[in-house]
Amino acid sequence: MKVVRITAIWCMSCLVMKRVWDKVFEDYPEFEIIDYDFDDDEDKLKEYNPGKILPVVIFLKDEKEVFRITGEKSRKQMKKLLEEAFDEKR
Repeated sequence: MKVVRITAIWCMSCLVMKRVWDKVFEDYPEFEIIDYDFDDDEDKLKEYNPGKILPVVIFLKDEKEVFRITGEKSRKQMKKLLEEAFDEKR
């Protein structure tokens, strides 16, 4: 599973979420994590259509989007979303 994390240097929620993601994703070592900056990687991001709400985490299986999380979430919220989306499929 590929995980595309989209943030921006000026986004305070993005800075907070990077720390949350790092902790939460420790439980998912199979995830291949790729980080993009909303401003610096604009051309690469066209295929992901990140929208205007940051941060964005997009989960891809076989290069197709299967799940997306936008905005700031607590660690507990993130874990719950990931458990609901992926733990049954492991």
